[in-house]
Amino acid sequence: MTSPVTPYERIGGEAVAQAALDDFFQRAQQDDLLAHLIGAVITPGARAFVAAALDLDNHDEAVLSPALAWLAEEGLEDDDLDHMVGHLVLALEARGLDDALVAEIADHAEALRDAALGVWPEDEDEDEVAA
Repeated sequence: MTSPVTPYERIGGEAVAQAALDDFFQRAQQDDLLAHLIGAVITPGARAFVAAALDLDNHDEAVLSPALAWLAEEGLEDDDLDHMVGHLVLALEARGLDDALVAEIADHAEALRDAALGVWPEDEDEDEVAA
Protein backbone atom coordinates (compact mmCIF):
# COMPACT_ATOMS: atom_id res chain seq x y z
CA MET A 1 0.00 0.00 0.00
CA THR A 2 1.45 3.34 -0.99
CA SER A 3 1.10 6.36 1.23
CA PRO A 4 -0.56 9.47 -0.16
CA VAL A 5 1.67 12.18 -1.56
CA THR A 6 2.21 14.80 1.11
CA PRO A 7 2.05 18.51 0.32
CA TYR A 8 5.18 19.65 -1.48
CA GLU A 9 6.62 16.14 -1.72
CA ARG A 10 7.08 16.42 -5.49
CA ILE A 11 9.26 19.51 -5.11
CA GLY A 12 11.45 18.08 -2.36
CA GLY A 13 9.44 18.55 0.81
CA GLU A 14 8.40 21.27 3.20
CA ALA A 15 11.91 22.72 3.63
CA VAL A 16 12.33 23.24 -0.12
CA ALA A 17 8.86 24.75 -0.37
CA GLN A 18 9.54 27.17 2.49
CA ALA A 19 12.88 28.22 0.99
CA ALA A 20 11.20 28.79 -2.39
CA LEU A 21 8.41 30.80 -0.74
CA ASP A 22 10.88 32.98 1.13
CA ASP A 23 12.94 33.56 -2.02
CA PHE A 24 9.82 34.29 -4.10
CA PHE A 25 8.44 36.84 -1.63
CA GLN A 26 11.78 38.62 -1.34
CA ARG A 27 11.89 38.94 -5.14
CA ALA A 28 8.23 39.98 -5.41
CA GLN A 29 8.50 42.63 -2.68
CA GLN A 30 11.38 44.23 -4.59
CA ASP A 31 9.40 44.27 -7.85
CA ASP A 32 7.65 47.64 -8.31
CA LEU A 33 4.83 45.97 -10.24
CA LEU A 34 4.08 43.46 -7.46
CA ALA A 35 4.94 45.27 -4.23
CA HIS A 36 1.38 46.56 -3.78
CA LEU A 37 -0.06 43.06 -4.26
CA ILE A 38 2.32 41.30 -1.91
CA GLY A 39 2.62 44.02 0.73
CA ALA A 40 5.49 44.98 3.02
CA VAL A 41 4.06 42.36 5.34
CA ILE A 42 3.12 39.47 3.08
CA THR A 43 -0.63 39.19 2.74
CA PRO A 44 -2.21 35.86 3.68
CA GLY A 45 -3.86 35.68 0.26
CA ALA A 46 -0.57 36.04 -1.58
CA ARG A 47 1.00 33.37 0.61
CA ALA A 48 -2.00 31.08 0.00
CA PHE A 49 -1.72 31.55 -3.78
CA VAL A 50 1.96 30.64 -3.95
CA ALA A 51 1.55 27.75 -1.52
CA ALA A 52 -1.33 26.38 -3.62
CA ALA A 53 0.73 26.76 -6.80
CA LEU A 54 3.55 24.72 -5.25
CA ASP A 55 1.22 21.99 -3.99
CA LEU A 56 0.48 20.32 -7.32
CA ASP A 57 -1.29 17.29 -5.91
CA ASN A 58 -3.60 19.04 -3.47
CA HIS A 59 -7.27 19.33 -4.21
CA ASP A 60 -8.30 20.30 -0.67
CA GLU A 61 -10.85 23.11 -0.86
CA ALA A 62 -9.65 24.48 2.51
CA VAL A 63 -6.23 25.12 0.95
CA LEU A 64 -7.43 26.34 -2.42
CA SER A 65 -10.26 28.63 -1.25
CA PRO A 66 -8.06 31.37 0.28
CA ALA A 67 -5.82 31.39 -2.81
CA LEU A 68 -8.74 31.60 -5.19
CA ALA A 69 -10.44 34.28 -3.09
CA TRP A 70 -7.28 36.44 -3.11
CA LEU A 71 -6.87 36.04 -6.85
CA ALA A 72 -10.50 36.96 -7.50
CA GLU A 73 -10.30 39.95 -5.15
CA GLU A 74 -7.07 41.27 -6.66
CA GLY A 75 -8.10 40.57 -10.27
CA LEU A 76 -4.49 40.12 -11.36
CA GLU A 77 -3.71 41.45 -14.81
CA ASP A 78 -1.63 39.34 -17.17
CA ASP A 79 1.49 41.42 -16.44
CA ASP A 80 1.05 40.93 -12.69
CA LEU A 81 0.67 37.19 -13.09
CA ASP A 82 3.59 36.99 -15.52
CA HIS A 83 5.82 38.75 -13.00
CA MET A 84 4.63 36.53 -10.16
CA VAL A 85 5.18 33.36 -12.15
CA GLY A 86 8.56 34.64 -13.35
CA HIS A 87 9.75 35.23 -9.78
CA LEU A 88 8.37 31.86 -8.71
CA VAL A 89 10.24 30.16 -11.55
CA LEU A 90 13.48 31.86 -10.52
CA ALA A 91 12.96 30.86 -6.89
CA LEU A 92 12.31 27.24 -7.88
CA GLU A 93 15.27 27.11 -10.25
CA ALA A 94 17.46 28.43 -7.43
CA ARG A 95 16.35 25.36 -5.41
CA GLY A 96 17.53 23.10 -8.28
CA LEU A 97 14.11 21.85 -9.39
CA ASP A 98 13.79 20.08 -12.73
CA ASP A 99 12.69 22.30 -15.64
CA ALA A 100 9.63 20.14 -16.37
CA LEU A 101 8.44 20.38 -12.77
CA VAL A 102 9.01 24.15 -12.73
CA ALA A 103 6.96 24.45 -15.92
CA GLU A 104 4.18 22.36 -14.36
CA ILE A 105 4.10 24.64 -11.31
CA ALA A 106 4.00 27.74 -13.52
CA ASP A 107 1.09 26.26 -15.48
CA HIS A 108 -0.66 25.38 -12.22
CA ALA A 109 -0.27 28.97 -10.96
CA GLU A 110 -1.81 30.31 -14.15
CA ALA A 111 -4.66 27.79 -13.94
CA LEU A 112 -5.41 28.91 -10.37
CA ARG A 113 -5.72 32.51 -11.52
CA ASP A 114 -7.88 31.51 -14.47
CA ALA A 115 -10.16 29.46 -12.21
CA ALA A 116 -10.51 32.35 -9.75
CA LEU A 117 -11.45 34.76 -12.53
CA GLY A 118 -13.68 32.27 -14.34
CA VAL A 119 -11.47 32.16 -17.44
CA TRP A 120 -11.18 28.73 -18.98
CA PRO A 121 -8.74 27.78 -21.75
CA GLU A 122 -11.54 26.74 -24.11
CA ASP A 123 -13.14 30.20 -23.63
CA GLU A 124 -9.91 31.84 -24.82
CA ASP A 125 -9.79 29.52 -27.86
CA GLU A 126 -13.37 30.45 -28.78
CA ASP A 127 -12.53 34.17 -28.49
CA GLU A 128 -9.59 33.76 -30.86
CA VAL A 129 -11.74 31.93 -33.42
CA ALA A 130 -14.48 34.57 -33.19
CA ALA A 131 -12.01 37.44 -33.71
